[in-house]
This record gives sequence, C-alpha cells and structure tokens, in this order.
Amino acid sequence: MDNIFEYMVDTYINGNITSFKDIYRELNKGARRDFVDFIFNEVNPKYTIELIKQTI
Repeated sequence: MDNIFEYMVDTYINGNITSFKDIYRELNKGARRDFVDFIFNEVNPKYTIELIKQTI
C-alpha cells in the first residue's frame, strides 16, 4: 500500500485495533495531525468518529 494513512484505516476497519494503535504511536506529532486531517477528508464518515476516538 502506498499510503500509510490508508493502511492504518484499513487495519482499523479489519479489526486489528492493537496494530492500528501501535502504528499511530510511531507517528511524529506532525504526522498525527496529518492523519486526523486525512480521517476527516478521506475516510467514510461511518468510521470517522471511531477512528478519532482511537487517536485520543
């Protein structure tokens, strides 16, 4: 997969929450902000709130 953010979303959607959290923790502060932007702009709204909660 070319985009780490897409990979992270797919990982979460497929139920691998632990891997999602591990990858998220490895992102630096700027990348975390970019990921939140990605969630709001690119992710199906069905998953937006769930994903945001996992990043808190």
